[in-house]
Amino acid sequence: CFFACASSSFLIILVAMNVYQKEFIQNLKKYRKENNLSQALLAEKCGVSTGTIGNIECGIASPSFELLLKMAEVLKTHPALFFADQSLFTKPYLKSPERKILEEIYDKIDSYLEEKKSNKT
Repeated sequence: CFFACASSSFLIILVAMNVYQKEFIQNLKKYRKENNLSQALLAEKCGVSTGTIGNIECGIASPSFELLLKMAEVLKTHPALFFADQSLFTKPYLKSPERKILEEIYDKIDSYLEEKKSNKT
C-alpha cells in the first residue's frame, strides 16, 4: 500500500498544483514569513537551492511531492494547508466543491505520512 498511497497522493498533489497554484504560492510565502525564514534559509533547511524556492514562489517551478512534505515539516504546517486557507478546514459549515477536493488532498497526505511512518518502525 505504501507505493500505491504515495502514487495516489502524488497524483492528487499534481492536480492541486495546477488548480490551486496561486493559493499555494501565497500560502508558501505566508508560512515562510511567519516562520521568519528567507528563501535561502528555507532552501537550506529543505536541502535545495535558493533558486528552487524562488522559482516555486514565482510559479516557474512546482515542488516534488517529497519537497512539498519537507517544506511543510520545516514550516510546521500540514502540507494540504498550502492549497487553501485554513478556514476551509476549520469551519465545517463551509460547503463547496473546493472543500471536498482539499479534504481529499488532506486525507491522502495523512494516509501517506502514516504509511511512511509505520514503514520506518
